[in-house]
Order: sequence, then C-alpha cells, then structure tokens
Amino acid sequence: MVSTLEASIRDPETGLYARAYFDEVIGRELERAKRHGLALSVVSVVLDLGDPEAETEREAARESLVAAAQVLSASTRETDLVFRWEEDEFLVLLFEADAAARQRKMELLKDLYAAWGEETEPAVRPVRVRIGSGTLEEGRVFAGVLQAARAAARQPV
Repeated sequence: MVSTLEASIRDPETGLYARAYFDEVIGRELERAKRHGLALSVVSVVLDLGDPEAETEREAARESLVAAAQVLSASTRETDLVFRWEEDEFLVLLFEADAAARQRKMELLKDLYAAWGEETEPAVRPVRVRIGSGTLEEGRVFAGVLQAARAAARQPV
C-alpha cells in the first residue's frame, strides 16, 4: 500500500516525482541556484496520446505514457528532477544547465523520442512528442520561464 506521503512525492503510474512535490521543492531549489550562482533550466515534454476510446486503446496509451517516462528518466542526470506535470506532460528541472546545455538536452530528447517512435520497444503505440524549454537567466522570473517552456511544448506541429 502506498503511503499518503509517498503518493504526494511520486506519481503512482509513472514513478516520476508528482507535481505536488514540485510545489514543495521549487522555492528551495530556486534559492539554492541563486545563492550558488547555478544555472537552472526547465524542459517540458508533452505527449499526444490521441483520444483513446476503447479500453484497449486506453491501456495502450497508459503503457506509452509509462514507456515515455522511462525514456525521459533514463536520459537525465541524478541531479535533475523529473515530474509528471499533467496527464500528458512531464517537466524536467535541469540543474547547473545553462542555455547551451539545455539546448543539447533538447536535441538529445528529440533524437531519443524520434528513435522511440521508429522502434518496436519501448514504443507501445504511435505517439507524437513535443518539447519546449527555457533557462532561468538574470532578470527573468522562473514562472515566466516555466510558462514559456510549457507553451512551446503545447504548440501544434
């Protein structure tokens, strides 16, 4: 049985950190980055799982979501935090990652998800993946960086 504390920290479906945990840690992490002069970037990954109607389609969509979470987790460093942000969205906090490092991570993720769609494993069903990102820089507010990254990932292809 999953404890209430564990459920507030981890998303039970994907094993990623839950959005509630983001709300708990973001203030502390922003303060730490500022105090130590560390770069901080954010990446939003949105999955287009379609609108599964049948039970088998819903199960395939869930399996695709879990597989996409595994791909994302495997491609991040231990120091980064990966969250299930919404039903179809993941959020990654990249610590000590300036704009150039963030761009390299975005290219890596684009390549991984492009290959993921071509292989039989771990892709369970066709899924379109969109990615947006931003870097917290001097004079910017994190909420604006986060909002821009999420908006970019939600843009139609």
